[in-house]
Amino acid sequence: MTPLTRGALIAFVHVALVAVVGGVLLYERNTLPGVWAVTTGVDPVLPIRGRYVSLRIVVEPRGELPAEGLPEHGQIVETTLSVEDGRLVATALTPPGIEAMLGWRGQAIQRVETPAGQVWTLIEPIAFFLPEDAPDPTRLKPGEELWAEVTVPRAGPPRPIRLEVR
Repeated sequence: MTPLTRGALIAFVHVALVAVVGGVLLYERNTLPGVWAVTTGVDPVLPIRGRYVSLRIVVEPRGELPAEGLPEHGQIVETTLSVEDGRLVATALTPPGIEAMLGWRGQAIQRVETPAGQVWTLIEPIAFFLPEDAPDPTRLKPGEELWAEVTVPRAGPPRPIRLEVR
């Protein structure tokens, strides 16, 4: 096999891998539920960052939750995500911890303090990559909110599609 043939074969494999990943994401976008959700910006402390914003998705909690007030440091609630009436809903699992033993692949939420008050957010932020010339959407004027359209898979975090300032 000549070096040119090997190089062409490697290029074909790379293109095929990218096409498969893109096809899976397009299929999920068309078949899984999607919703617009409010976000809160997170400034990750990373020495090297690309051109992206890190966002925490605000959810509407359901089920058994800790008492009012901010939870103690490290306290989280295990949930499953779903879309109900055009809202992203996180349903608490009861009893907590049992699903983890059974292969739970949901999302954990926590209550955080924002300028608008206390809200429940997903613990793991999602990354939204920006074009080089796009302004930072997390720098909002008073009264504005940053919303993200997300696809909600059966397992794993929501996948962002686009952002909007409202």
